[in-house]
Amino acid sequence: MFALGQTAAAQSTDANFPTNVTTNEIVGTIRARDVGDSRLTSYYYTFDGGQGDMFINVVTRNFAGDIDVFAAEGLRPLTKMVIFAEGGPSETGRLVYMRKPERLILRVQGRTPDDDPATFQIKFGGSFIAMAEKNDDKTPKLDRSETVSDAGIKVNSVGTIVAVIPKPQPPKKTVEPVAKVEKPIEPVAKAKAKPEPETEDKTPPPTVTVSENIPAANPPAKSETSVSPAKPPVKKAAGAGPSTIFSGKPKPKAKTAGATTRAAGIKTKAAAKPPAPPPPVTADPLASIHLVVLLKDGNKIEHPMNEVLKFSVDKGVLTVITRDGTITYPILDVAKVTISP
Repeated sequence: MFALGQTAAAQSTDANFPTNVTTNEIVGTIRARDVGDSRLTSYYYTFDGGQGDMFINVVTRNFAGDIDVFAAEGLRPLTKMVIFAEGGPSETGRLVYMRKPERLILRVQGRTPDDDPATFQIKFGGSFIAMAEKNDDKTPKLDRSETVSDAGIKVNSVGTIVAVIPKPQPPKKTVEPVAKVEKPIEPVAKAKAKPEPETEDKTPPPTVTVSENIPAANPPAKSETSVSPAKPPVKKAAGAGPSTIFSGKPKPKAKTAGATTRAAGIKTKAAAKPPAPPPPVTADPLASIHLVVLLKDGNKIEHPMNEVLKFSVDKGVLTVITRDGTITYPILDVAKVTISP
C-alpha cells in the first residue's frame, strides 16, 4: 500500500520527465477542470519491457480519453486504448508482444465529463519490468491551481478572475523637517550711472558789433553815416533793414577735417573713416587637383576637382557629374581612373 501510494502521488505531466513505475500497478485521479476549460489532462509514466508478451489491464471510472503505450526511442506507438465514460466502472486490456527488451512510455490522457473526478487503475503482467525508485525526483511539477498574476489578481485555469489581492503597501518614510537656513540679503546693486553727455562748450561765439553810427577817427562835420577813408566801407546785411549794419571783421575759418569745431554752441563730429578694402580672394585648393580618366584607346580626359560634383561606377558605367553636365564612360573602355595634382 505504501508503494502504491507513492506511485499515485507522483504523476508527471511532461513527456520529457515521465514518472518511474516502481510497481506493477498504477492508480491515479484526474480532477475536474473549471467550467469552460476544455483541455485534457495528460500523465506520463515510464517502465521497461522484456522480450515476450506483456499484459496491460485498465479499469476506469468516469474517465473519457485515451491510454497509449510508446517505445521511448522515437516515441513509436505500440498500442492504444480509447475509453468512454459510462455510468459505472469500465474495464479493458491489451496484449503487447515485445521482440526485444525496450524502454516504454505510458500516456494517460483524458478528462472527466462532469464535476466528479475520474479515476484509473492500470495493472501490468508478463514481461513487465519495474523501474528502480529514485530518491531525487527532478520531474518539474505544474501547478494547475489558481494562480496570482503580478497585478495581484487571482484567476483560475481559464482566466476567470476569482479574487483581487491588494498589493502590500511599502512603509511610509518619515521625513524629518530640515531647518531653513536664511541667506543674508545681499544689497541690491546700484544701477550703473548713465554716462553723462558731453558738455558743450559754452564759450560765447565771436561778438558782432552792430551799430547805426560807427565812430570814425576823424568824423566829418555834418555827416553821421560817413565812413573814414582809412577803413573799408561798411556793408549792409541783407534783410537786416536799413538800420542794421555788420562790421567788416572777417569770420573765423573752419578747422581741418577730422577735428571737431564748436561754433555757436553746435558740436560737429569728425568725418567718417573710409571703408576697409575687401579681403583678397584666395585660390581654390581643389583647382590644382585633377580627376584623370585614361581610356584604353589612349585618350586622356582631365577634370579639375573643383568642378567635379560626383563620380561613381554603377552597373558597368562610370558617371562623372561636373558643373557643366554629366559625362558617362563604359567601364570596359576605361583603363585607369586616378586623382593627381
